Amino acid sequence: MSLLVKQLLIMPYLLIHLIFSLALFLAIFPASTHAEVIEYNIVTDEFYGLNAERVLLVSNKDDADRKVKVVGKCKGRGATDLFLEDDPTNAREHWFVVSRESDLVPDLTICLSGNAPNWYEKAARPFK
Repeated sequence: MSLLVKQLLIMPYLLIHLIFSLALFLAIFPASTHAEVIEYNIVTDEFYGLNAERVLLVSNKDDADRKVKVVGKCKGRGATDLFLEDDPTNAREHWFVVSRESDLVPDLTICLSGNAPNWYEKAARPFK
């Protein structure tokens, strides 16, 4: 058999193995392939964005409108501004922060840019 014929016969074999490997990878890591991460830029008291998403962090998941999981820092400035309220009066939504160890399924997965220490401080001691 010529070399060209051998190469043509081995191509379907390699293609099947490549497809099988890709399917196996997607089955093992579904969260990383299907996750939608919304980027937020945290605004502070000095710069109160009028169109910012204003949320109050709550300590009880039953009191929350959304369960939110933070997956880290955004690569750039977030697409939407986020202002953390300390009073429920002006908050549009109440969020419960889902920890990495929790078995709760989050409604929203986000990354943060901006004043991240402000977020983590309020997430650690959410207002009631």
